[in-house]
Amino acid sequence: MFVLMSLSRYYHTVKYLKSEQIFFQIFYKLSARLRRLFGLREKYVLYKHGNDIKFLPFPEKRESYKGDATFEFLNLSHRFSGAWDDRSLGDLWRYNLNYMDFILQPGLDMHDAMSWIEDFIDAVPRNAIASDPYPISLRGINWIKFLSKNRLDIPTEQLVKIDTFLYSQYRVLCKRTERHLLANHYLENGFSLLFAAVYFHDPTFWKKAKYIVESQLKEQIMNDGAHYELSPMYHCIILERVIDCCNLLHCVDDTLFDGLTGLRTALCEKASLMLAWLDAIVTKDGSIPLLNDSANGVALSPAALREYAARLGLKWDKGILGDSGYRHVVSSHYEAILDMAPLGASYNLGHAHADSSTFLLWVNGSELIVDTGTSTYNSGKQRDYERSTRAHNTVVVDDENSSNVWGAFRCAQRARTIIKKDGPAVFAIEHDGYLSKGMNCNRCFVCNENSFEIEDSVLGKNKFRVEAFFHLSPDVQVVSVEDNRVVTDRAVFSFEGHHSLYLSCVDVATEYNLLSLSQCIQVCFTDKLHTTINGFGAIPGN
Repeated sequence: MFVLMSLSRYYHTVKYLKSEQIFFQIFYKLSARLRRLFGLREKYVLYKHGNDIKFLPFPEKRESYKGDATFEFLNLSHRFSGAWDDRSLGDLWRYNLNYMDFILQPGLDMHDAMSWIEDFIDAVPRNAIASDPYPISLRGINWIKFLSKNRLDIPTEQLVKIDTFLYSQYRVLCKRTERHLLANHYLENGFSLLFAAVYFHDPTFWKKAKYIVESQLKEQIMNDGAHYELSPMYHCIILERVIDCCNLLHCVDDTLFDGLTGLRTALCEKASLMLAWLDAIVTKDGSIPLLNDSANGVALSPAALREYAARLGLKWDKGILGDSGYRHVVSSHYEAILDMAPLGASYNLGHAHADSSTFLLWVNGSELIVDTGTSTYNSGKQRDYERSTRAHNTVVVDDENSSNVWGAFRCAQRARTIIKKDGPAVFAIEHDGYLSKGMNCNRCFVCNENSFEIEDSVLGKNKFRVEAFFHLSPDVQVVSVEDNRVVTDRAVFSFEGHHSLYLSCVDVATEYNLLSLSQCIQVCFTDKLHTTINGFGAIPGN
């Protein structure tokens, strides 16, 4: 039985992949095995002269190098041991080390940065991920920014060494773009090759970069401006890179490459569209909603992105949330983000959660209902929980996920959503995540001026345990719990149609590796549940 379930899960994961993903998964694995079999190693010996690029100032990077060979990424500090692929703090931590953002952080001495670059180059034979396409892509952009800023102060011998290694790495990237993954990784490959094309005046890099960037921006940026993986954090990461490329192409002559003017125009248009979506989704306190794989402290803040875009002369209007499926409701007392979205790009749901019809709620500028967030990408119980349906503010049937998320970044069967009513005060959604149990889930949000109501309906021929989850912000105080209502210091929750309710303790993450203990209201019902949230303001009776 377990084998059959595993085979089914794999089948329902693989069937959504594009044919090119499957082909390149096989091709890259066979190529890697053949290189190991014959002892073939990349030789970083081909030199090409790099060119100075007069960028407009970039946003400042966070301080991740703390001095004395100590780095802090993802809220975890670690002293460098000489191993660039140190796995002791997880894969994401060592990847962040290999991106080398820190060479651009304010206050870092140029000679210190140069020492780290040279150490990296010398350690490549001992670094298992030195030639991985994604780290090459991010690190390459950081090095080009650094070299352009400091080129006149770097001794010729060192500059030749770095340009030789960098050019050779880009030749590797050009042959191994992440067509087996696609999504944001493949787009980042294209952005980085665009930087390499301009830095090295290389037409081969330009041709590949132009194709990737043009085709992937068209595919990955939705009509309302959202990045199609539907993570506000990754939206901000990709947006910064799009603005970076606008910056890059404003620095060079239009005659350098064929089609440069058209690509620059397309990038600026996409940047404006993405900025408009960001303005539409950002909350009153200036933060992004932590939906899907999202955490604070990783991407540039919306304010920093706006400032960067304005520096380049980009203009945009406040957007209207459409195809992305997210909705943003604001009243005089509360602010709500409604998730009526699909899970994301069907062929890559690595950053998706099983969160169909979840929502977030702020009351008088303070968080009331929150997402449990993303604290880790490491495969295991915590990652499984944070992607699960019960970790979100929605309905769970029979303690199972509405979409079959598994592993660290995979998804098999997935819920399909239909928006049945789209505002302005009433929003209704249906999803079929529990169709295998013979049940359809309907949720209706009724957004009144002085109350926020949710009508849940889970109907089918079979009967299962059905629960609605409401995750409270860690700083919310629960004043009392009664048979049909929960009173907090920010609002009152009232329930109709349930047969029991209770509070449980849960972990909530706003950043990677930072967990706070909070409370979750769990409401058990059979067919229908009506939830009213009102009483915004002071604790009743005080």
